[in-house]
Amino acid sequence: MLKALFLILVLSTTSLASGSGGWQLLAGEPARQGGTDSAGIAQIFDGVPTSDYPAVAGIAVLFGGGTVGYCSGTLVSPSVVLTAAHCVASGPLAILAVFFPGGGVRAQYKVVAYAIEPEYSSDILAVADLALLLLETPVADVAPVPLASRTPRPGTRSTIVGYGEDQTGSFGLKEFGTVRLKKCPRTFAPAGLFPGQLSRSLCWRPKQRHQDTCQGDSGGPLLVKSTLAGVTAGGFPNCPGILSWETNVVPFLSWINDHLR
Repeated sequence: MLKALFLILVLSTTSLASGSGGWQLLAGEPARQGGTDSAGIAQIFDGVPTSDYPAVAGIAVLFGGGTVGYCSGTLVSPSVVLTAAHCVASGPLAILAVFFPGGGVRAQYKVVAYAIEPEYSSDILAVADLALLLLETPVADVAPVPLASRTPRPGTRSTIVGYGEDQTGSFGLKEFGTVRLKKCPRTFAPAGLFPGQLSRSLCWRPKQRHQDTCQGDSGGPLLVKSTLAGVTAGGFPNCPGILSWETNVVPFLSWINDHLR
């Protein structure tokens, strides 16, 4: 089965792919059912606990019925977090971003609006899976991560960071891991990926008992030389899988930069 990197699966046919890519306002209350608790924002599979990467946030998303989903994201300007579109494409009522600028000291920020890349569709995997979150106030004491200007080549050693499930199934600790990029396959039938769906992705092939992204890591960064090159989007099957992919930010730099505040 497909690795669900969005920690809580919310079934919905809602898609904002037909929108203009502009900001969608949020009017709900901040997520409070675990979303403000660092124990609910989780780790990289088989990763290493870290107090580094302060710009990487845990994202709590409140949906109808009190359902809360968890993802990761990266501060790319003082007031904007970059994450995965599938984290917020099911009509969120409220979103909260949680940072740890001083290691164990938590700082939480209400999201007032979000924007989904116009090409994204919840019916098509691995295509334009990007979203931006506009914070109510700028994040204090955390430097945004610069965006990569060039697509990294296969073989590039990269760092993955996130708040997703670890190898023990526990949560609550930011972790990082290292992977080596591989050329994305043209098709990947086991996950239902057809020609072209991975053409703007960055891929790697995890090995058993090696580091990988997992549930809750969606939207987290793939870093190359301290720049954000990819956004965690999916993988197959569970953690660790046999193929993982990130949305390559370079083809979408114009859209991202147009939304930065």
